[in-house]
Amino acid sequence: MCTLTAISSTPGGSSDGLLFRVVVNRDEQRTRCPALPPIVRRFGDFDAILPIDPPSRGTWVGVNSAGLTLALLNSNPIVKPPARSGLRSRGAIIPSLLHCADASQAMASLLQINPREFPPFRLVAIDADKLATAVADGTRIAMQSSRSLDRPFLATSSGLGDHLVKWPRRDLFCQIMSSPLPPFQAQDAFHRHFWADRRHLSVDMFRSDALTVSRTVIEVRRDSVRMTYRSLPSGPAAYPAAARPLSDAQDSRALERVQRALLQNPVTA
Repeated sequence: MCTLTAISSTPGGSSDGLLFRVVVNRDEQRTRCPALPPIVRRFGDFDAILPIDPPSRGTWVGVNSAGLTLALLNSNPIVKPPARSGLRSRGAIIPSLLHCADASQAMASLLQINPREFPPFRLVAIDADKLATAVADGTRIAMQSSRSLDRPFLATSSGLGDHLVKWPRRDLFCQIMSSPLPPFQAQDAFHRHFWADRRHLSVDMFRSDALTVSRTVIEVRRDSVRMTYRSLPSGPAAYPAAARPLSDAQDSRALERVQRALLQNPVTA
């Protein structure tokens, strides 16, 4: 369960070299262990930054020093496939692709895995020239789209059913992105948004059994990549609509130490 947006900078990059920016809200069951802050690991010829999901030792999002950004969302169709036992965690998929140099190579490598080993998922791969998506339904992997990032992109899912959140969140995304806000500020406003009377459908989601647990921002520049990760307080009382830090004071201090050690020194190709 996640919401992902991707926005490109001006053609050729902004004045500070920014090519594109990706933001991911991660929604998880309350019973799931908290994720570990991002680490830097080597995959083939590239360094990569990725947060770690403790149960799987994998991840749902990562970026390597070639500028390839990968994100994985659960797929929850209206008609659910039959339950199967012995499946591998979807967290293993992105680490198996972070050795790739671009989105096309990542999608080609994705087609080599056995979709029957994993629950249904959707993969988004982004580089400086292309955005590609693929969906796996438990029996096959199908390429969905491949295009330039010339317009804002949204992907979203929910354990309640992807169809229930797709259109409300898409309509909100179009509304906010067409507002007078600068594009990246609008992107952040979208990821912080919730409807007080529809928290279960909101981008900043809250339910009795699940909630938005973290927000990850990836910035890819011509000569560097950066990931900023924030764990979020649990519950609307701790995270109201008024402007507040994205994490509480304790999390903020811990994450600042991690970021000083890992993320404020960009991984360069």
